[in-house]
Amino acid sequence: MTRRARVLAVLLALVTAATGGVLAEDAAWVREEVFRRIDRAAAALRAGDAFVAEESACWAYRRALNNHTAAWYCGRAALEARHFDLAIEALELAVELQPEHLTSGTDLGRAYLAAGDVARARAAFFRLLDLKKDYSPAWVGLAQLAERTGDEKRALELYAKAIEADPGNARARLRRGELHLRAGRIDDALVDIREAAKLRPDSAEIETGLARALLEAGLLDEALTAARAALAVSPASADAHAVLAAVFIRKGALVEAEEEARRALETHPVNPAPRIVLAEVLGRTGRLDEALAVLEHPDEDVLTPDERAAIGAARRRWAEHRARLARLSERVESGEATAEQMLALAEAELETGRPARAVELARKAVEAGLAAATERRRTAWVLGRAGHLLEAERVLAPLVGSAEVDPADLVNLGVLRERTGDPDGAAEAFHAALAAAGSRTEIAVAARAGLARLALARGDMDGVRGQLRALLALEPGADLAARARIVLARLGEAPR
Repeated sequence: MTRRARVLAVLLALVTAATGGVLAEDAAWVREEVFRRIDRAAAALRAGDAFVAEESACWAYRRALNNHTAAWYCGRAALEARHFDLAIEALELAVELQPEHLTSGTDLGRAYLAAGDVARARAAFFRLLDLKKDYSPAWVGLAQLAERTGDEKRALELYAKAIEADPGNARARLRRGELHLRAGRIDDALVDIREAAKLRPDSAEIETGLARALLEAGLLDEALTAARAALAVSPASADAHAVLAAVFIRKGALVEAEEEARRALETHPVNPAPRIVLAEVLGRTGRLDEALAVLEHPDEDVLTPDERAAIGAARRRWAEHRARLARLSERVESGEATAEQMLALAEAELETGRPARAVELARKAVEAGLAAATERRRTAWVLGRAGHLLEAERVLAPLVGSAEVDPADLVNLGVLRERTGDPDGAAEAFHAALAAAGSRTEIAVAARAGLARLALARGDMDGVRGQLRALLALEPGADLAARARIVLARLGEAPR
């Protein structure tokens, strides 16, 4: 026992003795309640409710001054609640009481890093390596520290060390995957995070990370499953609710997205992820003032540099969008707007959940005269997104055969004809897109997918197989390739 722990133990004994017999029962009750509160805190942390965990664990910590577990749980909960001073205070005591408890030391290093104290974080992680050579979580901490200081190459080296030291360290793979994801290496991120999920299928943190990676890859159904799996483990997890809301946004389910985002924000008001995703819902439904109000964070000191940058970027985006809407609306109302300005306002109105107004402006742009192919494409896009498919087709069709036609125009025309019940016209457009695609693989992939859908609609299963095999040969993105293989498997073809 350390000197401080011995002093605390004596102090606690003196306080108990000084109370006399009247409070002896109270002391026994406190001891029992400490254990109850620690158990309650552990359950709350598993559920993802940092604030309930903090209230219970830190009550125990303040009353059982020499109890390592109480100090450790208080520090863990305070760290999750982003009360960094309290987390550091409690975890420093936990480490002093039990220096050999490596997880307490790891959490203390994480708390220092979260508070921005790079020097003490580094010292804490190296102390762990002194206690146990090649202690994997310490290498993870040092890798995160390297990330914080902008040294991505060193961070990757340190993550490799962590995995070499313990191939079963799921958090090391998760954190390396998240680094890949931030750098735009989605395939690498998925490899790491899928492996982490195999190692720890019971971890809400890892399932949430997997949901984020799948969302970035466009694998929306898988992302939805992963987010729900995270919430099954930790129903109060703000991060899991936020990523589920983001998936709902991508699926166009804005009501469900708003519900999840608000639930996340209520659970953890200082976590920036719910604010950013809720602002996205509010912005897309025309509530720009509300979106900007949500993005006013109550305490930016608890955010990491990346989080501050993300919430600042979201604020700028919606502030600029609001200002742009105001400028364009004034121009249109004055009667001096060009077709291009009408289209710009139509696109903005569509983005903020006013499709009827967007269609009205697109029609005005057509009346004013679409001077360029780009204006014709944009008009068709607005009309199509707003559900006016026949109008969109009529606007886009004149580009076919013109010198300004692009293979993407042919694909889009094929999709419009497919959705308006003209399969022959759709097939003609998709075949024309294939012929014009050249080296543009994405055009050929989209055309093959369209032809596969048409074959399926007419019951030509051999045609579906042929188009999907040709699509896979083009090496499409992960989402489309996965869907193509699922269809082929259902048609009885062995996966390749």
